[in-house]
Amino acid sequence: MQFSLDHVSLRVSNLEATARFYMEVLGLEEIENGTGTEGIRWFGISGKESVHISRGDLATTRVTKSNHLALRTPDLDMTMAELTARNVRFFDWAGEEGRPTLRPDGVRQIYIQDPDGYWIEINDN
Repeated sequence: MQFSLDHVSLRVSNLEATARFYMEVLGLEEIENGTGTEGIRWFGISGKESVHISRGDLATTRVTKSNHLALRTPDLDMTMAELTARNVRFFDWAGEEGRPTLRPDGVRQIYIQDPDGYWIEINDN
């Protein structure tokens, strides 16, 4: 068997606020919602990969940093500068603000949170 990522789906409490975050902070482009169902919005990452957000009740959702969406960028320094300019807080794995984690394999990574507290890793892998 062989697989590639198709999409990640997240339940969110405020569809509009979260959509703005994914468009304005992460720069993702909204794409057609293939389901045609109201209360769901899709955002393209690259190629055919996407993030789907669906309005819903988060009462049973447990958000931790270990459960995260990871995005890759070719220039982490530029990304950190842009986040800082937009007053978006980012953290290393240990939780220290404003600095990246250096993994043993040499990849640098930071973590931000969307409006519902979902963690998003941004790395330069």
